[in-house]
Amino acid sequence: MQKTANITSALGIGIETSGRLGSVSIGTGEDLSDERTFSAPLRHSAELFDTITELLKKTGRQAKQIGRVFISIGPGSFTGIRISVAVAKMLALAAQTKIVAVSTTDAMALNVSDTNIDRIAAVIDAKRNQFFIAAFEKHAGQWQKILSDCMMTAEEFKSQFDNPQKPISLLGEGLLYYANKFESDNIKILDSSYWSPRAGNVFRVGAKMATEGKFSDPVSLVPFYIRRPEAEENLEKNKSA
Repeated sequence: MQKTANITSALGIGIETSGRLGSVSIGTGEDLSDERTFSAPLRHSAELFDTITELLKKTGRQAKQIGRVFISIGPGSFTGIRISVAVAKMLALAAQTKIVAVSTTDAMALNVSDTNIDRIAAVIDAKRNQFFIAAFEKHAGQWQKILSDCMMTAEEFKSQFDNPQKPISLLGEGLLYYANKFESDNIKILDSSYWSPRAGNVFRVGAKMATEGKFSDPVSLVPFYIRRPEAEENLEKNKSA
């Protein structure tokens, strides 16, 4: 990790492709100025470059002027995360853009920062009846992780967090088909408007990390998967069969 000068004036873009609905944001320093969401779910490859181009054109800037790229690194869609990682590496190679890898769940937590909720969990579908989950508590207006990103079943989550003394609210696209698996008297499902990760919040988390010099090496940068992609796991099973 390395620190750099002129952070307050650096042009930055935030990229969110880890979820179903992708988006891009843009700003200078820590100031977010615009955000665009793709026209429909799973349009990451089709709309990412055009959206970046539109935002740059609107601000009168060029791709070579992008000083920071903040990407949602996971957990989430294997294919989607690979797309943002590839774009970040391309910018680093072509324009010496510095990369900040943002935890998807850290960005998701900001979705509910303007509420009076003080205990949340982000739920992302990991397939095969499992979920990527992280939990947060609000302290002095800031979210602090009380459960690091991990993989568990809905039953395992409820055994740990279904507590009448500490009710918790859930968000995340993992609830799209499975909300009923989690819901209880002490576990509230937030409105779906809070669920999807957003490039604007990827920008906000990433810009703060940039001021702390938390940049990623473009050569060694890889998506944060928690577990290997299903295709790789199936290949390994076939080899050992």
